[in-house]
Amino acid sequence: MTSLAFVLGVMPLMVSTGAGAAARRSMGTGVVGGMLAATFIATVFVPLFFVLAARRPKTRRVEVPA
Repeated sequence: MTSLAFVLGVMPLMVSTGAGAAARRSMGTGVVGGMLAATFIATVFVPLFFVLAARRPKTRRVEVPA
């Protein structure tokens, strides 16, 4: 939700007109593309890393007498 709100908030940069519009468009395009890519990549890799960590064998801790 937060990523989507951020992407929608940056959309006016992508469609800007007027003075300095080229700089705003290029910055908006990079930000929107990066956020969308990071969101979709994280959607795949975060659960994958959780599954890999959950499958790791548990190690026993050895208590050292004081």
